[in-house]
Amino acid sequence: MMIARDPRLNQKQMELLRASFGLDKPVYEQYGIFLINTLKLNLGISFFYRVPVADLLFERLSNTLYLIGLGTVFSMVIGLGLGMIAGWYRGKAPDNIAFGSALLFYSMPSFWISMVLIYALAVVFPIFPTGGMLNDRLINPSWSVASADSLYHLALPLITYSLVFAGAYALVMRTSVINILSEDYVVTARAKGMSDLDVFRRHVLKNAALPSVTLIAMNLGLIVLGAISVETVFNWPGVGLLVYQAIFFRDYPVLQGTFIFFTVFMVLANLIADMLYSFLDPRVRY
Repeated sequence: MMIARDPRLNQKQMELLRASFGLDKPVYEQYGIFLINTLKLNLGISFFYRVPVADLLFERLSNTLYLIGLGTVFSMVIGLGLGMIAGWYRGKAPDNIAFGSALLFYSMPSFWISMVLIYALAVVFPIFPTGGMLNDRLINPSWSVASADSLYHLALPLITYSLVFAGAYALVMRTSVINILSEDYVVTARAKGMSDLDVFRRHVLKNAALPSVTLIAMNLGLIVLGAISVETVFNWPGVGLLVYQAIFFRDYPVLQGTFIFFTVFMVLANLIADMLYSFLDPRVRY
């Protein structure tokens, strides 16, 4: 379709392009070639960057994992902590504060939080840079200088990502804790005189974590999708920004490669979730 719409191509050039893309072969043969190339990580050549798509993805993936990996850890710590506090002190002041904060974080779009943080902490109070990963004025910096500058540029994207996903974790954990506290074994443990700390550590924490495992795994599967808006606003050179640029430049091989990457990552994330379930809850092993 893209080839047929280009008025600059004559019939011979169109036929050569169709042959180079394998479009002159039967559909079943095209599909077989596609599967073989995918298994070989041959995802084609980028129209815009003129490099193999696989190399481009792996180059950008490290930057995305740098951002999202730390963001996931921080969001889990903040979100699960708020959810535990809200569930344990249900109906009290700590619950109102934690639950209200979780709802606020969960309801705010990531691009909106990004712009607010840029305006507040990079424009009004110029504490952090507005975007990028490194200062362009640094010439051959040492490893320590480059790492420190990278963390300095990472601050605002990291805060944004952590707050967005922390709200979802907190809401799920709060509901789980409230449900576990009403179970018979928790009531029995308290009736035996077990302290609140022991009840929480032995009975509540591990069982309440099960629904959160699923949510964390789903978020890991959507790791790149969740980073598109954050990386675009902060001009962070990761896979999310690559997807936005591929859409803008109509770089179809890059888009196709990232969609395959999304699919594989989602399958692996669900596999990890199933394995964690069997570790946290022995009942699912049988």
